Amino acid sequence: MPALALFAQEGWIGTWNGALVLSEGTMEFSLTVGSSGALLDLPSQNLYGYPSAVLNLSSDTLQAAWLFGGGQFLLTASKDSGGASGRYGQGGASGTFTMSRLGTSRRAGSDLSFTAADGAILPGTLLVPPLASGGTKPPLLILHAALGYADRDGNSYSIAGRNDALSQLASALASLGVASYRYDKRGSGMASWLVAKESDSRFTPWVEDLSACIDFFARDGRFSSVWVLGMNDGALVAAQAALASRLESGLIIACASADSPRDAYEEAVASAPAEQQAEGQAILAALNSGRIVSSPSAFYAVAFRESLQPYLADAFKYDLETQLRAYTGSVLIIQGDRDMQATFSDFTALGNAKPDAIGAVVPLMNHVLKTVPPNVDLNNLAFSDPSFPLADGLAQLIAHTLGLDVAVPF
Repeated sequence: MPALALFAQEGWIGTWNGALVLSEGTMEFSLTVGSSGALLDLPSQNLYGYPSAVLNLSSDTLQAAWLFGGGQFLLTASKDSGGASGRYGQGGASGTFTMSRLGTSRRAGSDLSFTAADGAILPGTLLVPPLASGGTKPPLLILHAALGYADRDGNSYSIAGRNDALSQLASALASLGVASYRYDKRGSGMASWLVAKESDSRFTPWVEDLSACIDFFARDGRFSSVWVLGMNDGALVAAQAALASRLESGLIIACASADSPRDAYEEAVASAPAEQQAEGQAILAALNSGRIVSSPSAFYAVAFRESLQPYLADAFKYDLETQLRAYTGSVLIIQGDRDMQATFSDFTALGNAKPDAIGAVVPLMNHVLKTVPPNVDLNNLAFSDPSFPLADGLAQLIAHTLGLDVAVPF
């Protein structure tokens, strides 16, 4: 992009807070603008981090659009003395809005991007605690979110609300002397636009990106060691990247299933009606050999849709138990005793795959690292409510594993 165009965009890039003027009052919103797209927060709708379908920037004008249920929500803004203002529209409704630039980032830490192997720029947040007495370097933990749309903080716009699990973990670790880095993987957060459509999605680029991130920090002299944590199904990426990058320090697996993507689909096909199983097995065989199946039947039209098949064919190559057997570094496997998604059977299977791993069960912790009561509804609510606290002792366990003199309260 020409330097002049980049200069014109700079006045818009960042986070803005605003209010839509409605007939019944106002609706607050937040807009985080990057060079490739913008993320929209509508707190009253419990919507966070929704990526734009269109973004056009000039020195004085911003135009962005989001697709909601097939309709288009359009914002057009111009700069003014108070910040920016303009009009919004969706369907037959329209109105005005104002917005002002947010002076400070909502995230604790420093914005830091790294370059992936294919040249893509992945944005993230580095949080470094103050140096200990004597200038001791802190260890660094790279946090990798769950798969799908989960961003650097552990939130996904496909799930109402937010949990902020990884941002809370990063802050807790910093208070104990552990540095952390978390980033928006391609297809999420401010890297949403690196995956333009579902048929472009693949599993291997996530591994290559995390490997590049590990290499990036391995060259950084500020840290005593570099570790990686993979959360939920992000553990599959973390383990493979640890192998690919020959990560020496260690790997942390948090609340992960022992089932591989292929296992999960094979189990689903095996539980299908008898008359549907032959087709399902044929599709699985094709994907296992890297072939795409055109026009699956109505029964499999969603699970094996053609736009998803390239991703599945790639993901089926990876298996967490196999990766753990091959990895020679230190491993900590963490399970929550109120995790309803990853079970103790998974925890045991992963431990059997890596007998020298340290295994730890965190009391009262669920699948997104939060302390929850023995209530299913509240356990589920913690996935979308940041007021649920990070599990007590989790950060201490990790800091202790990374070599710090920290007591673990369980």
